[in-house]
Amino acid sequence: MERKTRGSVINGYLDYIKKRWGAEGLKQCISEVGFEGMHFKDGHYYQDEMVGNVLRWISRTKGKDAVKDSGKFIMHNLGILSWLVRFTTVKTLAEKFPVNYSEVYAFGSCKVDTSDPKNLKLILRDVGYYEEACLVWEGICEEALAMTKTKGSVTHTKCQNRGDSECVFIVRID
Repeated sequence: MERKTRGSVINGYLDYIKKRWGAEGLKQCISEVGFEGMHFKDGHYYQDEMVGNVLRWISRTKGKDAVKDSGKFIMHNLGILSWLVRFTTVKTLAEKFPVNYSEVYAFGSCKVDTSDPKNLKLILRDVGYYEEACLVWEGICEEALAMTKTKGSVTHTKCQNRGDSECVFIVRID
């Protein structure tokens, strides 16, 4: 399966870099990942490896915590979705997530198990094929809690990068 991601995701990470480390940080990233002269259109799909290159650049130059923060930034800055999420519950957001995932990514699968309202389970298969992707998903889950004003925590309990058949994130609701 060809791994493609919407341009809005690439643009989101580039926006994060610019906001966090300024125009010089963005210029450095663009140069080092080979994006000079490239412009990404939000509605178009691009090779997911481009996102991976940006996330690996963040990890290599700024650290793993910055990668997780970039996931929070993406979740928080998705336009109208970030506004609407403030009026919903984390469970409702989780239930809608598989459809939202499939609109943004052309690979992998996403399932959510909300049968235990205190332990929501996000199950991703063939998604986190590099470490930084998993850090981003953890940040996204943490930001979903924050944006819905829900107290809780996120734990990455299974990981394909560590040999498991899927990545599993448990969102514990306090």
